[in-house]
Amino acid sequence: MGCGSSSSAGKTVFEQKQEGKTRLKDADVRIGLNGPVQVAKQPFAPAGSPAIYHGTILPMTDFNPDVSADKLRESMKGVGTKDDELIQAITALTNEQRQVVRKTYHSKFGRDLIQDVKSETSGDFEDVLVHLLEPAAEYDAWLLHETMDGPGTEEDILLEILCFRTKEELTAIRQAYHQKYGKTLDDDIKGDTSGNFEKMLLILLEGVRDRPHVVVEAFARADAKLMYDSGEGRLGTDDDRFIDIFTTRSWDQLAASTFMYEKMYGKPIEQVLESEFSFDMLFALKKMVVFARDRATYFATMLYDSMKGLGTDDEYLQRLVITRCEVDMLEIKEAFKQKYGLTLSKMIRDDTSHKYKDVLLALIN
Repeated sequence: MGCGSSSSAGKTVFEQKQEGKTRLKDADVRIGLNGPVQVAKQPFAPAGSPAIYHGTILPMTDFNPDVSADKLRESMKGVGTKDDELIQAITALTNEQRQVVRKTYHSKFGRDLIQDVKSETSGDFEDVLVHLLEPAAEYDAWLLHETMDGPGTEEDILLEILCFRTKEELTAIRQAYHQKYGKTLDDDIKGDTSGNFEKMLLILLEGVRDRPHVVVEAFARADAKLMYDSGEGRLGTDDDRFIDIFTTRSWDQLAASTFMYEKMYGKPIEQVLESEFSFDMLFALKKMVVFARDRATYFATMLYDSMKGLGTDDEYLQRLVITRCEVDMLEIKEAFKQKYGLTLSKMIRDDTSHKYKDVLLALIN
């Protein structure tokens, strides 16, 4: 056995997190042992069908950008702002529909919608509305830049974005990043990470992961054997083989392979990874096991962590709600209730206030 790893010069971000608050606790690495949290049953689906997910923000069926633009202008013109109308007009639309409305708003009124919102709101209320109005790729590009700007890199955000965006979305993010910051996302990743961790992130950035498909048990057995032969079954670690499996298999297939490993070789994959990797690479691989097994409970855990204790990590909370509300928020809410015995809505009501609270609740309900 070996210890294949990538480590930054000096103390890694992983080590710094271990000294303070870490987003992935040892108690959470076995998330998903009973399969992913699902809201909708699939009684007639074949065995091994991929998990399905549902957002809470859906495309408006009778969408009319002129009507939406008029409602937004009406909510902000004159003295004072009709906050409830502003919230409803923005949260009733998907991000794609909001971009159409922004163009319509500008052509009808000769005004920039985001600038008008900024002039009428403030604080966290302003931040969440502005991020909702930005193109999703621009928001992700900003998040990635914030993550890597300055000392250290917050791997949570980096991994979540690179792991949960499609190839087309990643292409748009790269373009937005270059346009906004005058440098490539690839180069900034290379500048902030190193070794096998850097290599894995750059492969994730290419978006080569398989699309969801029915899990194939034979493939799971083959990958489990490949991981054994690349780690425990040899002297040293074939890092490239692990990187290939973790970055290209569909999430459901990867989850099946991790369970198959324990079935075939009697050891949880987490223990195997701990014996073969360290620091940033270990942190990333263990998170990806959780992503594969039950992403809803993972995101529920992150939401809880953003609000627990004294104070709220509002930037983290906003990011999770904005980026998941169109994707899998129904499953996240169910996972939150199962894990913590209270609803996500109640925790948001208790930890946030005023119109900022109302926006978040509109996005998750």
